[in-house]
Amino acid sequence: MQAMGYDYLNAMAACSRMCVAIMRALIVIALSFIILFSFVFPPFASEVEASHLRLSDEERQWIAENPDVSIGVVADNEPYSFYVNGQIMGWTIDVLDRITLMTGLNFQPRMGSWAQIYGQFRQGSLDAVADISKTDDRSRFIDFTPAYHLRNTVLFHNIDRPLETSDNLDALKKQRIGIIQNIFYEKALRSADFDLVEYATYRDLVAAVAFGWVDAALAPEMTGQFFIHDNGFSNVAKAGSLPLAAVSLEDFRIGVIRDNGNPDQALLHNILSKAIDALPNEELESITERWLIYRSDRPMGNGSLRLLPEEQAFLEDASPIRIGFMADYEPFSFLENGRGQGLAVDLAQYISSRTGLVFEPVFDNWSRLLEQFRSGEIDVITNISYTPDRAEFTLFSDLYHRIPNAVFVRSGFGVYSGLEDLEGQTIGITRDVYYADAVAARFKHVVEFGTQDDLMQALSDGLIDAAVTSLSNGNAIVRRLGLINIEIGGEFTMDDVEREDLRFGVTPDYPYLASIIDKSLESVPLSRWQQMEARWLGPPVAGVTRRHSVLTPEERAYLREKGVIRVCVDPVIPPYVRRSENGELEGAVVDIMNLMAERGGFEWQAEPVSYLGKNNAAIDATGCDVLPFAARANMAGAAFDISLSYLDVPLAVASALEAPFVESLRDLNGQKVGIVPAHAPLDMLQVRYPYVELEAIQSESAGLNAVLDGRLDAVVGPLDGLAFLIATMDTNAVKISGRISETLEVVVATSGEQPFLGRIFDKLVAGIDRQTVETILARQKLQPFQRAVDYRVLAGITLVIILVVALVVYWNRKLARLNKALNNANQSLHEISITDGLTGLFNRGHFMERAARDFELSRRNSWRFTLAMIDVDHFKPINDREGHIFGDRCLGHLGEILKAHFRRGGDLVARYGGEEFIALTLSGDAGEIARHLERLRQEVEASPVASERGYVSLTISVGFYSAVPGEGDTLDHFTDLADQHLYAAKKQGRNRVVGNI
Repeated sequence: MQAMGYDYLNAMAACSRMCVAIMRALIVIALSFIILFSFVFPPFASEVEASHLRLSDEERQWIAENPDVSIGVVADNEPYSFYVNGQIMGWTIDVLDRITLMTGLNFQPRMGSWAQIYGQFRQGSLDAVADISKTDDRSRFIDFTPAYHLRNTVLFHNIDRPLETSDNLDALKKQRIGIIQNIFYEKALRSADFDLVEYATYRDLVAAVAFGWVDAALAPEMTGQFFIHDNGFSNVAKAGSLPLAAVSLEDFRIGVIRDNGNPDQALLHNILSKAIDALPNEELESITERWLIYRSDRPMGNGSLRLLPEEQAFLEDASPIRIGFMADYEPFSFLENGRGQGLAVDLAQYISSRTGLVFEPVFDNWSRLLEQFRSGEIDVITNISYTPDRAEFTLFSDLYHRIPNAVFVRSGFGVYSGLEDLEGQTIGITRDVYYADAVAARFKHVVEFGTQDDLMQALSDGLIDAAVTSLSNGNAIVRRLGLINIEIGGEFTMDDVEREDLRFGVTPDYPYLASIIDKSLESVPLSRWQQMEARWLGPPVAGVTRRHSVLTPEERAYLREKGVIRVCVDPVIPPYVRRSENGELEGAVVDIMNLMAERGGFEWQAEPVSYLGKNNAAIDATGCDVLPFAARANMAGAAFDISLSYLDVPLAVASALEAPFVESLRDLNGQKVGIVPAHAPLDMLQVRYPYVELEAIQSESAGLNAVLDGRLDAVVGPLDGLAFLIATMDTNAVKISGRISETLEVVVATSGEQPFLGRIFDKLVAGIDRQTVETILARQKLQPFQRAVDYRVLAGITLVIILVVALVVYWNRKLARLNKALNNANQSLHEISITDGLTGLFNRGHFMERAARDFELSRRNSWRFTLAMIDVDHFKPINDREGHIFGDRCLGHLGEILKAHFRRGGDLVARYGGEEFIALTLSGDAGEIARHLERLRQEVEASPVASERGYVSLTISVGFYSAVPGEGDTLDHFTDLADQHLYAAKKQGRNRVVGNI
């Protein structure tokens, strides 16, 4: 749709500036501004310079002599302290680690229930206890440090059925309120006549709100937020505080038993108190943000991306990657005004910006996307869940989100308490969803729908009795379509059906692409996850004005103290920024800055600064507070904090009217092309298109004049800017000759010396309504076209437009045919191939075909037939520790050894699957065969593989069966017996050969 709009612009610019105005008014390119709610800073998150830790000589000496401190920590207290895969993690553990760095104390956490650790602490088995609240009773025998955290208990509600008020006790007493069993304020609430429902875990408590089992729930704010995000309960949000004294703040401190006869206890208490006083507030804020965005199924990235040489080589040679997105899977991927939106779209853009990959998006319904992916028409598919059958044609990335599934019903369905309530009902699901087979096997009446919208509309219309779909997507569709007769019945739980895990799926043809995506996901900083998830998974604000201030009192005070903010903009990037007739700066960016200034309550001054020819050091030296229109690709190494991209500007090529249309910069090889370095990713383009003569120019306007004069063959720049300039020129001899795959990812950059300012602008950008931004940009695009319409000219270009559209349609169909032909050819080559691409050995299919012939030949001639199964020992830990790319290298290394070892007449070896290999031989007697396999084992053991950390030794286990096939024997029987011996080899300790000889 966008491509057609860009060709319209070409035709109209060539014929009439007035016609451009009309068509551009009809085709407004949607802008993608960040819509997020930043988390409210915790009580200690003020911009105050931390004091330094000052320990006495006596205290330092005591630490040197007594470094180990046992400390009690509550287990299963997410996100403060808990176990994951045997590792102690959490907010409290991070705080203790920070104190360790400051003091040199070596904390040894002991975890258990509160009763267990508090009892051990009272008995003197522990030196200290963490996260303890100060009371008068405890103060008689415990010395407390200053508080390092205030845990606030708040109400959470369902945003689809919100509480009308959270501060009216009488109104709240009429609601069903969920609480944790045996919580300290339970008795006070019951005596106040609250209608309480108890739950054993916080996960169950938050789920009760998400699925409508209670009207609200009381939980610690940070704990509730953690479980909301970790479980994908995007319809749950904080409602406010309960106005009841019994539900108070809990102060977190470290406690040390007071023992007047033991000076060690007093010294430990003094050291801990000084360390907590010296803890920087920004450190506590950073730790809090880390655990608010933590997901139990996702690695916590630090922003670094390290690729292997093979992966770098893949990126350098990679063609544009076709990537599939569901068009109706809000909020993860969907279309709005013809533009892709959603969490998965943002993730793909992040991967593209970090790696230089060019993604060509394909939007469709799930069933068609899956078929296109299976057939090779698209290379990557998003939002795919793992299943064993899909693994046959998919390389799965690590998951990036997990969502609970829900049963949606019509009003009046009654209470939903489990799957038995769906017996005899007609159940709707989407076609090819990962749990389709399980649901079809469990229930008699199951109807599949092609799109999510069709599914929910059918439920609303009474065509089905219930619908099973993801909680977040179902809620989004109900809100968008206004299906007021649909409600959540409850969580969909079924044996062997996990919550929906969202991943990238990659064609097996691109194994390095799969590892690159995994590493890119691992590199996403926590702050970036927070921005993206708050943008797409935070509470919706449909119908609610967002003009209220989103800044904290500390942030507003910071802006007042700072005064006028210096905003530096390039003055020649129309329609985003340009000079007016009186010399003032105007344009879409100026209007957006005015809007943010109004909402943030600050004054700003625009200063024109050209970045042409400036390196990052020179940009840093400009003294700018804010760069509101910065290209992410050009900010690497600059001392600026950059926001999530708020605009992806398409890049285009402008050339002389008679020049041919282009599909890629490769079409301009050998030609001289002008480019403004600050307006396009110049470094990336130079690497990707080395045969194009890219020449830096002062502005796109100067470049277009150079095209007219013949000094340049073309100009590359922002599409809207080029169209804007062409429409204002006094000639029709220049045109937009095509879009290129690359885009300009625009961010707001703020001075790295002012991190508080960066957080403020993240919030202000997030608070701008998307439609408002589109209106601003559309108005600026139409500025050159303020005269009456010549309808004769308009009629005259109609035929030209039709011809352009026809050319676009023809081009798209031609490209589709070429892609299909290429995919068919690749598929044919794949089917006839007999070689495993990773190891160079024969593949399993070819081996079994050859083995069947050799087996029959052995039977007829009474030859000994030996079949060996070979498996790499402990391969998964190697893969997990060193990475999949290194694992592939190990398999290739082993393939070379096997190829050299099984080279006698009558030998055949192949990769059987994964890290397992299979071999046969018709040579040798019983003893020689056993010795031959033992030499193989020794050779593998003596041939380690080099890694970044040194050398990794490999060993193999071998099981074989050797005999002269009889009349009743089969190849499958020999294979099973060899496999049994392989199992015996592993059971006996691995790294050995076991057979029937």
